[in-house]
Amino acid sequence: MIEFVLKVTLGILLFYAFYLVFLAKESMFGFTRFFLLFALCFSLVVPFIPLPFSFQIQNAVVANGPGLASTVIENRIQDNLPDQNIAQLDGRKGSLSKIQGVTQINWGIVLKVIYLLGLSIFLARFISQLGMLLRSIRNNLTLQEGEVTYVLLPKNALPFTFLHFIFVDKSAFQNKAIEEEIIYHELTHIRQKHSWDILFVEVLKIVFWFNPLLFLYKKAIQLNHEFLADAAVNSKFRNKAAYQWLLFNKIPGNEVALSISSPFNASVTKRRVIMMGQSSSPLKTKLYKASSLVLTGFMLMFLSSSKTYFSAQYPEPVNKYEKILSQAFKAGNPYEVDLAKLDLLALRNAYLALDDKEKESCTEFPFFDALAFEKLTALHQAYPKVKISFLFKSPPQINEIPNDLFERWKDTKSISLTIDGKATEKAELENYQAADFALFTVRETEKKDLFKKPQYQIILFTQAYYSENYLKPRKKIEIIQAEYPSEVRIVVPFEQYYAETKDGQTAEGYPENYEASVFHQLSIIDPSQLRVYNSKLLNYTKSTSFSIILEEEGKPMLITKLPSI
Repeated sequence: MIEFVLKVTLGILLFYAFYLVFLAKESMFGFTRFFLLFALCFSLVVPFIPLPFSFQIQNAVVANGPGLASTVIENRIQDNLPDQNIAQLDGRKGSLSKIQGVTQINWGIVLKVIYLLGLSIFLARFISQLGMLLRSIRNNLTLQEGEVTYVLLPKNALPFTFLHFIFVDKSAFQNKAIEEEIIYHELTHIRQKHSWDILFVEVLKIVFWFNPLLFLYKKAIQLNHEFLADAAVNSKFRNKAAYQWLLFNKIPGNEVALSISSPFNASVTKRRVIMMGQSSSPLKTKLYKASSLVLTGFMLMFLSSSKTYFSAQYPEPVNKYEKILSQAFKAGNPYEVDLAKLDLLALRNAYLALDDKEKESCTEFPFFDALAFEKLTALHQAYPKVKISFLFKSPPQINEIPNDLFERWKDTKSISLTIDGKATEKAELENYQAADFALFTVRETEKKDLFKKPQYQIILFTQAYYSENYLKPRKKIEIIQAEYPSEVRIVVPFEQYYAETKDGQTAEGYPENYEASVFHQLSIIDPSQLRVYNSKLLNYTKSTSFSIILEEEGKPMLITKLPSI
């Protein structure tokens, strides 16, 4: 979602900058109207447009960032990754995180509440203004003349339009005191359907109320509407000087305050008068139109949905397999696969087309033997009663070093240093910058006493080490998760059931049909009937049963067991 908002914002920002630099002072009013509306529509849809090729040839994990994934069990990818003072529950359960003993706010929930509050305010404002217009139509005398309905207002106000209604001062209209040019100006708003442009932007302002660019777009669109209506008046009456004089005479009038209507707006009279004297050469018009196409193509390349979740260095069969698997990622998260979105048959066919070496290099999904695939297909068909997700082991969150802290380390004597798992002299820090490191941990190795300063160990991992050890390795499934009605969730810690013995041989440590058993039980069990065991008393034979984790309505997760098939 954040990626979508950023792409939309960047798109409309670039389009608006193009409008300000090239179109705002040109008399290309028809094209400008199209450009501004196209800019909004295109920016909204371009993040979803897939290209047949990609401009982002890189590994999927790098492209999407390590912070996208969240798992139930804390990740420890390498044994030499130090424990950090972090106790964290899965954010999807609405848990709070405790970092170094400090309870942190769940900012995801806070942001959702703020967004919904803003959405409610802007929606209420829109409905209120719409209601005011409808009440004006219902409570005042109306007069139908062809395509237009005049609403006769008892108060002295300048004319304004909304859809096919023109709101006018009753006394002035009945006494024919409203100039013909003014009426024709408002008729142009109706005939060119300017109200629909405003309504479109108002809806976007409700949904994206936090984006100030939409307010600028609305102002630009409304101003361009005035230019279009003025051009129509001058084209019909062919007396530009008299019309300009008329506009200046209307400045003292009262203006409507409703933002969803098209008022006869005197506040921009000077701009309108200036634009009546502007003209754009055919060459300049063609140049700007061509430039807008180039800008659109540029944003299509760099803001489209480049779902490059597989590496271009892989051979084509692996690319095909990875691409099918990537289509089931949850919200662009390359560490969680939604079974309901997965084309199982296509994925199995792509996997079976791989040779042994390719199977070892691609993302793990070891469920294609006959029995496991049969049970997985049945589980797939159990949706939406059972919602299954496969969670891959994700890299730790990048932990950036503040520059001031990094500089203090250089001046501190009571520290020992480890970089990428190797003991290093502290002087080696002079060869690095804070941004060169992806992870850091500070440990107190000796406590402070009366005659001794505390001693610390600083453990650092470089960006290169992080990429090589956490991003490049093959992704492996860590958890199979099932969600049931009534907020019941079952988590199966997925493990390879072949373990290496002391003599170097492999021995089975889990049921022979481990994967098939997991899928079978998840598709048929009634979570409410499961027997819960105390984790200390849980006793089961790995060759005939497997353990799961049960959670219900936010209660602590409890260990239980299920039999194999």
